[in-house]
Order: sequence, then structure tokens, then C-alpha cells
Amino acid sequence: MASKLRRYKYTGPTTTRPSATTDSRSTSASDRTTPPDALVMDAETLKSEILLSLKADISTVIRSELKNALAEDFDSLKAELQGVKAEIVNNMAAIHSEVDQVKATLKDMEGGLSTWSDEVTTLQATVAGLKAELAEIREKCVDMEGRMRRCNIRILGVAETRGSGSTASVTKLLREVLQLDKDVLVDRSHRSTAPKRSDGKPRPIIAKLHYYQDCVEVLTRARAHAPLRFNGENIAIFPDYTASVAKARASFTEVRQMLRNRPGVRFGILFPARFRITYKGEEKEFTDAVKAMSYVKKYVISATETEG
Repeated sequence: MASKLRRYKYTGPTTTRPSATTDSRSTSASDRTTPPDALVMDAETLKSEILLSLKADISTVIRSELKNALAEDFDSLKAELQGVKAEIVNNMAAIHSEVDQVKATLKDMEGGLSTWSDEVTTLQATVAGLKAELAEIREKCVDMEGRMRRCNIRILGVAETRGSGSTASVTKLLREVLQLDKDVLVDRSHRSTAPKRSDGKPRPIIAKLHYYQDCVEVLTRARAHAPLRFNGENIAIFPDYTASVAKARASFTEVRQMLRNRPGVRFGILFPARFRITYKGEEKEFTDAVKAMSYVKKYVISATETEG
């Protein structure tokens, strides 16, 4: 800005004393006097240039001051960012290390799981075989126990008196109630080992007959002469089945009641719990009471009702 102002520096004489020379020069200078419009334009130009120069200088000063003021903050921020970056790099290294350890652990676990999976598959096959074998053994045990009880009978409703469960008492009871021609040979007899009931109902008598034919005859006559009475009390004689067999046979009670007295239908329960039905020359055998009931309702009941 100073260089621009030098263009308008005053270069006239410093003395004010008039002289002839001065007069002559003033006369000649008066002829070259600048017009007023030109002076106004020069002033405006000067003003404009001064303002532009001031703006540029002020802008430079402000920029310099701002730069100096913010330099420390920028340096501090840069240092903090570099510290955060370094921390992130360290953390990433630690994370990568942990991930590598996890991958290694997972790989070991995959190998172990593969081994255990093979062993579990083998064990499952073994367990399946053992289940089948156990079911077969259980079935054989039930069959064996049933065969051991094939000569046993169970007498219900006999009052508990002294000696009422002896072999002699059972022989006398069977001959009297069933009207047998001879005495039945009884090997053993006793009351059920269950505790006495609080309602006073007598425990059943379990008797083992010596001959299987006598057992069949006793059960046949018991069904034929039902209801049975002894000493003024109602009694009943049944085969002596195991609890599981008795429960399985009892599940067919409802089906048997539905088929009772229906023409053309023959049915019965085979040991241990096989329900056999014969209708119109077709024979069916069931071990499931639900399936037996479904078959009877669909093919026997509906057919006999339609024919009726």
C-alpha cells in the first residue's frame, strides 16, 4: 500500500516567497491545470485501491493469527488421533491374537466332536440292539412266568377265617361249588401277600393245582356255573396271571362286552394277551385294544346292525 501512495507524493517547492520565476512558472502551470473531474476519479481510484489493499492486509493478518492460534490445537488433535490410531492397532493385534486362539480351539473342538459323534452313533446302534434284546428277554420272562402259573387259580370273595386258605379247604371248596365228581389235587395254596384291606374285603386265595387238565376243567366249570356262591357269599375263580398280563387282558374287556351274544362272531383271548376274533370266516388277531375296537366298530358292529 505504501508503494501505491508514493505515486501521489507532493513534489512542489518548499518556499512560499514569490519570485519572477515563480510567476512565470505559475503562469505556464495555470495553462496546464488538471480538470476537476479527473481529480475526483483519481480520488475514487485511490480510495478503492486503499480499501482493497487494507482488505488484503487485514485478511493476511487474520489468516496468520488464526493459523498461529489453531496450530497448537491441530498439533494436539493430531497427537491424540495418532495415539488413538496406535491404540486401535494394538487392540486389533490383540483381537487377531484372540481370534486365532478361538479358531484353534474351535478346530480342536471340531475334531473332538467328530470323534464323539462317531462314538455316539456307535452307542446309539448298541442301545438300539440292547433295547430289542431287552424287549425279547422281557417277553420271554413274561411267557416263562405265565407258564409257571398255568396251573394256578385265583379265588376271590372267600372270607378270611382260620384255615380257609389251606389246600384241604380249597379242595373242598372246588368240589362243592363246581360240583366236581372227584377231589382236585392241590399242591399249594395261600392268601395273597398283600396287606389286609381296611374295608374288610378278603384277600384272594392263590392255589396251584397239580394237573393242568384239572385247572382247565375248574376254569371251564367256573364260567359255566357263574355266578358262584360259597357259604352264602358270592365268589369268583379266575386264572392267576401276572400284573402286566392281567392289565393287558383287561384292556379288551370293552370289546368283549360289545361282541357278546352277537351272531356269527367268535372271539377269545389267547395267552398272554392276544385278542382273536373270527367273523364271516375271516380271522383277526390283535395285541392293541384300540385297534381291536376300531376293527369291531367298522366291520362287525356296523355289519350286524345293517343285517338286523
